[in-house]
Amino acid sequence: MTIQRKLSIITASLFLFITPLATYASEGPLLSIGSKDGGIGNSTHYTDLAPNVSLDPKVNDIIYPLFATPAIKEKGQTLTVKVDTQGKEAAGWNVELNPIDQSPLKETHTLPVQDISSGTSHWKDSSKIYEVTVQIPEEVPEELYDLEVEYTANGQRKTDEQPHSVQVVEQFNKDFEFLHLTDTHVGSPRNLGNHDDTSTVDPGRTKEAGMWTPDEDSRWLYLQKAIKEVNMKKPDFVVVTGDLMYGQMNPQEYIYEYEETYRMLKKLEVPVYLVPGNHDYYAQDATLADGAKYWEKYFGPQYFSFDYGPYAHFIGYNSFDWHKFDRSGHGTVSVPTWGGQIRQEQLDWVKQDLKDNAKNAHPNQIRGLFSHHNPLWRDREIWPEDDPDVQKYWKQYDEQHNPQTAETLALGEKLGIEYDQQWHGENAKELMDIMERNDVDLSLHGHTHIDDISKKNGILYATTTSIELSGKPWAGFRPFQVNDGNIQDYNYEDPDRSVPVYQHGDTESGVMSLESDYENANDGTATRQTIQVTNRLKREMTLTLPAYLVKGDYSVSTGNVIQDRSSGDKQVIKVQVTVPAESSKEIVIK
Repeated sequence: MTIQRKLSIITASLFLFITPLATYASEGPLLSIGSKDGGIGNSTHYTDLAPNVSLDPKVNDIIYPLFATPAIKEKGQTLTVKVDTQGKEAAGWNVELNPIDQSPLKETHTLPVQDISSGTSHWKDSSKIYEVTVQIPEEVPEELYDLEVEYTANGQRKTDEQPHSVQVVEQFNKDFEFLHLTDTHVGSPRNLGNHDDTSTVDPGRTKEAGMWTPDEDSRWLYLQKAIKEVNMKKPDFVVVTGDLMYGQMNPQEYIYEYEETYRMLKKLEVPVYLVPGNHDYYAQDATLADGAKYWEKYFGPQYFSFDYGPYAHFIGYNSFDWHKFDRSGHGTVSVPTWGGQIRQEQLDWVKQDLKDNAKNAHPNQIRGLFSHHNPLWRDREIWPEDDPDVQKYWKQYDEQHNPQTAETLALGEKLGIEYDQQWHGENAKELMDIMERNDVDLSLHGHTHIDDISKKNGILYATTTSIELSGKPWAGFRPFQVNDGNIQDYNYEDPDRSVPVYQHGDTESGVMSLESDYENANDGTATRQTIQVTNRLKREMTLTLPAYLVKGDYSVSTGNVIQDRSSGDKQVIKVQVTVPAESSKEIVIK
């Protein structure tokens, strides 16, 4: 690349970062945000701020279930755990469920081993994978657990753990709720500006962003607050559709952002399913740091499927499925490709998974797919056909597109800065055709930082605004209520609004839409607890609040007690309460 070309990229990109974008035409389906998703920024190098942070892979021996691909199981059911022993023969298996960090109750539960066999994995290439089938005992309480596996290999005892990877339930709910979150963007400088101009620096936003402050509890406050609200909502599960971090500002930035993102998401107290977005998957500095490799080390597979009992089957897929050359940055500031694509290998896997699911699908099962990019919005249809550069780009792209040539990438980046990139590459229509032929009900997406609901050929395409503070009309998440196999409620306000994390969407104020305040420490040391629950939204909300107390007999002033159990000298009482719109309730436990 010439020096002149590098300078032009840097100039254009910096201009993009500090300048609000032109909006789409009013009749188009999309709205612009403070900067297009391929824009870049500049900051202090993170190695100067946190020199001791290093890569710490989270996926080691256990390859299923994982933190990002948990298993939800009824009591009495079996669970097949997949373990990669790196080619070693293994024996002496022991499998346990341990309480998550948030729980003061410290009891563990051994899962009896039923069967051990050789296995395979669609995402992990290994010469020796064991499938260890265990049973969930009836006496295991309904909770989210860490999974621990211990075994002997080559005469040595090995132990591995996956946090938050097994949810035990009394039974699957025919009527259930799940939440959609997206674009959390840990490390994003766009969190600093005000709502109308992200190139500014707003004091309120700066506090909510908590960009790399020394105090861990003050970092990424906007995400912490969203997670607290999700925990109060206590859905049956959560899906997060990519762009978990920013990953575009400095060499080796992923080391810090993957660590911080993992630490933050562990604050969730419900099962969470994660797929990557473009910001999670850049190949920084051409060869030094590949986000795809980081994702595998921290979260595992780039695509997978899961069931919520007989009532839901979901596929999470990677819509930033490009050759490494296509997603490689130039130097440290320029990213040529940020739009969507799914290549043939992954597309075939999705097709086969839906085919296999159909063999035993429950009549009331809902089927959904989720990814970062929405296949409805294709650059070939969005970019103006009369632009000579657009014509030139697609001609070059069709001649060679896996990977693209350097000249094509440079032209695509130029057009992306002008028109943005949505679904930029292959197989959008093919994917939608597979979805339609397999009776898929729902398709969930992010990327645009806006709310949008579209329906086409029987499929509900739901795009949700970002958790990042640049979201329009606000930072928010979307709950889905499923009743008797029908998705009946997914808008906070019509026509497509998500639930705002902040009161009235006002991020600068820092006031949460849903909040709980505990009078005493909620750590199992108190003998009395008062919880003030506040709902600042315009509609009633049903919330679940856990109280950890000294073991004893307690009465609860209001709400429904959905769990009351003790472990050792501590007791947990979980209270479900419906709080009317714009009001508060007090729960007294004594």
